[in-house]
Amino acid sequence: MTWSPRPPAGVGPISRRSSPGAALPGFLGAVAVLGLTAIGDRRGVGAPAATGAGLLATAACVLTGASVGALAARPFLKATGWSVTALVTGALLALVTTGSPAKHALTALVTGSRTTTAQLPWLACAGAVVLAAATAALACRATARLE
Repeated sequence: MTWSPRPPAGVGPISRRSSPGAALPGFLGAVAVLGLTAIGDRRGVGAPAATGAGLLATAACVLTGASVGALAARPFLKATGWSVTALVTGALLALVTTGSPAKHALTALVTGSRTTTAQLPWLACAGAVVLAAATAALACRATARLE
């Protein structure tokens, strides 16, 4: 029997990416949107429109954050220090960069709040879905190359 640095398949801790806790940020964001819509001052915007805009913005932000997190982890960055640095920098850039789906969604919410109209961030949500799919494909390809 030869020594292997990897445990056999099916042995070891469950990966965080496949655990039920991976959906926690999206769930908490949805609960926050629904709670704030129920008790908040919507300034003339109907509850369904405000809820829809908030849930789409939450989805865009969660998917953009998941993409940043996937790019700041293995197999792209192996050292923990660099991963944390890249994650913090990527999260900041996701909120302030012009082409970011998260910034577009939050801008739509703020603009809607100022003008008392609910602007549904469909484009931001679609962009976040495309970004997440591209990041997942890239991560799968990079992981396959390592093995």
